[in-house]
Amino acid sequence: MKKEDYGANSLVIRPHVLLCTVCYRGGCEEPLADKEKVEEVLEKIWRDKETPITLQCDVHPVYYEDLLDKNSSYTFKGDLQTRKRDLDVLQRLGLVPGSTRPAWYIYTLLLERIPTISGICSYPSTSSPEWRGCPHAEKGFYEKAREAGLKLFIRLRSKEEMRKAKEESVKEIYTAKRLFIRPHHLMCIVCFYGRGGSSPLEQDNLYEVLKRIQDDPDTPITLVEGCDVICPPCPSYNPETHLCDNVCGLIRDYKKDLDVLQKLGLTPGTTMRAKEIYALLFERIPSAKDICGYGDGIERSHEWAICGNVDAKYYEKGREKGLFKNEPKC
Repeated sequence: MKKEDYGANSLVIRPHVLLCTVCYRGGCEEPLADKEKVEEVLEKIWRDKETPITLQCDVHPVYYEDLLDKNSSYTFKGDLQTRKRDLDVLQRLGLVPGSTRPAWYIYTLLLERIPTISGICSYPSTSSPEWRGCPHAEKGFYEKAREAGLKLFIRLRSKEEMRKAKEESVKEIYTAKRLFIRPHHLMCIVCFYGRGGSSPLEQDNLYEVLKRIQDDPDTPITLVEGCDVICPPCPSYNPETHLCDNVCGLIRDYKKDLDVLQKLGLTPGTTMRAKEIYALLFERIPSAKDICGYGDGIERSHEWAICGNVDAKYYEKGREKGLFKNEPKC
C-alpha cells in the first residue's frame, strides 16, 4: 500500500463507540452500540492502523428561555446517558468533539487512560431508570480486552520482523559511505552515551551509529527530516509509510528536528563529517532542555510530552565527556 493511500477510509464515530469496540473484543457479543458499526470500526483499523478516527458528539444543550416559548416542542431526549458517556470518554482522553487522530493513536490513548468503564458505562451508586447504565459494563469485557493490549485492535510489528529490520539496518550502518540521521537523533545518541550506553539495543540503532562515528569521526552525516537509520527496529516504526507511529513521534519529534536545524543554522540535506557536526551541536546546544524541554520545561499536552532524559541530564553528561578521543571537553 502506498503512503498516500493510508487513512483514505476515515471513520466518524461517537466517542462511546470506542468503549463498545473494546468490550466486543473482550467477548461481549451484543455491545450497546450498533454491532455492525462496532465491527466496521474494528475491521477498518485492523486493515489500516493509520485510519483517521473523528470523535463527534452532541454538545448543544437546550437554552432555558426556549422552554418558555409556548410553541416549544422540547421533550426530554432519552440518550442522556450516551451523551454523558461521549463527554466522559473525551475528557479522559484529553480531546474535544471533532478531534481527529490516527486509529493507532486513539487506541493507544484509550487503553492507557481508561482502565475501567465503571463510572462511565455503569453507575453502581445510581438506581434511577434514567441512569441504569449498560447491562454489560460490570461483566469485565472491557477490562479483559484492555489487559490483552493494543495487539487486539492494531496490527503490530512482529518480533521476527523487527529482528530482521535490526539485522539489515545495522549492516547498512557499518557499510554505508554516509549516514542519514534526523537532527534530534544527534542528541539522542549523546543521551545514550551520557547514560553509559555501551551495548546494542533491540529497539533502535543508537549504539551502532555511536560506534560507527567513534571508530571513524570523519563519517559523513546527512541530516534528514523523518525516520532514519536508527529507526527500523523500533516497534513504532511503520515500514509501509516510513513514519513513526507513536503519539509523541507523530509531531513532537518533528518539531525537535526543526528546532535543532534552526539552532545549528542548517537545512535538511546538509552533509558534514561527524566530528564537525557534533562540534557545532555542542557549541550551539548546551542543554537538552533547549530542544527536548522546549526551552521552558513546560509540558502542555500529551502530544508535547517532555522526554524524561531532560531532567536526568544525560545529554549534558555526554556532551561533557565528549564523543571522540582527543576532542576538547565542553
